[in-house]
Amino acid sequence: MRKFLQYLLKRPLTWIGNYLAASPKKEVVYKSLSGLYRKGSNPKSKQLQVLDMDPTRDKFIIFSDQHKGNKSWADDFKGCETNYLAALGHYYKEGFSFINLGDSEELWKFKPDQILPANEASFAAEAAFQPDRYYKTFGNHDIIWKNKLDVVLLLKKYFSMPLNVYEGMILKINGLAKPLSIFLTHGHQGDMMSDNNALSTWIVAHIWMPLQRYLRVNINSPSKDFTLRNAHNKMMYEWSSRKRNLLLITGHTHRPVFASGRYLEHPSNEIDTEEPKHLVKPSYFNTGCCCYDDGDITGIEIADGMIRLIKWYDEEVSPKRMVLEEKTIADLQADL
Repeated sequence: MRKFLQYLLKRPLTWIGNYLAASPKKEVVYKSLSGLYRKGSNPKSKQLQVLDMDPTRDKFIIFSDQHKGNKSWADDFKGCETNYLAALGHYYKEGFSFINLGDSEELWKFKPDQILPANEASFAAEAAFQPDRYYKTFGNHDIIWKNKLDVVLLLKKYFSMPLNVYEGMILKINGLAKPLSIFLTHGHQGDMMSDNNALSTWIVAHIWMPLQRYLRVNINSPSKDFTLRNAHNKMMYEWSSRKRNLLLITGHTHRPVFASGRYLEHPSNEIDTEEPKHLVKPSYFNTGCCCYDDGDITGIEIADGMIRLIKWYDEEVSPKRMVLEEKTIADLQADL
């Protein structure tokens, strides 16, 4: 039956997926990001969490795109778990808050009852930051967490409730010469399968995802296609560069970016902005991911008045932290 349905439905489902998700249009991305960001002015917003931040005292680690699976050969996170657990243990001891920026669970390939029991160690390391130092947003691969009932029913064994899961966050930085905010969201905005109302979100989470898993249909996505990763990062940069006093941090593309690639040149940090380097605004950051083939993970630290792109890697002895690039928040603000 599966083979018959694959033959019948694979082509239309792939077309629908690519049309709705894999090729976001600039105007749709801009409209969606702007709409979410504006919700920061509404103190009652349930989609966006706003926090005041003291850059001399408060510390945040931001990881995204773990894509936790069932520990099978198809689980992209399995090889990264050692580094991930070491990193979270370090940041917990050092007093960091943890922002989990979406696609934490790979619910397009696996069912919740396959993922959750297989990742209890990671959930325990994340939950250790509760109640006051853990913040979770959803992405397109774990959009199920947009539904409060699913959060309660599926995650109550692993996290203290209530566990609020947002579409984004804003950190308002205090103590600088001029106002500066950091806007954080997974980065799937413009993906019309995920960027939608409650009814269509439920349909995607409870009908589309299970159907895709059953049929084993893999649609294209920014994390798999080099051209799409570049295009998506470029859209995020262009949107953020048009905003005043704002830094944007996303995930989604699995390709780390630091300060729009303004300061250092390396292949993964290049954004085709068509601008001279000195005119590029250092407004866009991407966490990279926690599911690289070699077991490395990357993320963004905000601490000690600095923003850092970091990597955790394992040289067969013990996991180690490496700073790939860093800049003071004051310097970034001056160059915006």
